[in-house]
Amino acid sequence: MKLSVYLIEDDIDFARSLLQLLRTNQSLDVVGHATTLGEARNFLQTQSADVFLVDISLPDGNGIDLMREIREKYAQAKIMVLSTLGHEKHIVSSLQAGASGYLLKSEMPAQIIQSIVSVANDGGALGQHASKVLIDKLVQPSATSRPLTVPMPLVTAEELKMLQANNDDTKHAKHLHLTNRELEILKVVQKGLPTKNVADIFGISVFTVNQHLRNIFSKLGTRNKMEAVQEASQMGLL
Repeated sequence: MKLSVYLIEDDIDFARSLLQLLRTNQSLDVVGHATTLGEARNFLQTQSADVFLVDISLPDGNGIDLMREIREKYAQAKIMVLSTLGHEKHIVSSLQAGASGYLLKSEMPAQIIQSIVSVANDGGALGQHASKVLIDKLVQPSATSRPLTVPMPLVTAEELKMLQANNDDTKHAKHLHLTNRELEILKVVQKGLPTKNVADIFGISVFTVNQHLRNIFSKLGTRNKMEAVQEASQMGLL
């Protein structure tokens, strides 16, 4: 019997790639896709799914609120977060709201599929980043740590070095943090080509291009292609 999956995601490019991935898996049945909280709530009025894939940042509200509503209305349904947000406060809040899994959108396709199946079978699924965030928090000395429920942004060793440097050094550190492939993709994106064309140029899938773009957005602190190109241009990368 197939697992029914419902996607709540407003990024059309990422949603298209993810839906294509899900529909090629014979064990999964995509029963719908919402781009807003309103659309998802309309679906919830009459229907449910085995697994809800929820993005946190939506045009008309917070996906965490929707998770609570899903848990209240359909207690047996499972929830897994797919997000670009990797701060501790987002991970903890999602788990407290009823999510059984938390993955960044940059995870490999096979990991996403495996996590959906795990969550549907009463398991848990944390991506590598989410696992590290929670482990780092739990192993902090009790005298200096705060309760796990207190929102606290993750600061890696690399990010700490960047924060301590001056503005020029910070920009340089960001530059070094981008891979050669990410820089190549960013240069092509600058030309305004659709994601499909970018994928064809590099001989990779649209899903893989979107993964690279998510990584670029996260590293540059931007939200979309236009902002990423502008930021990279200001840094002298393009």
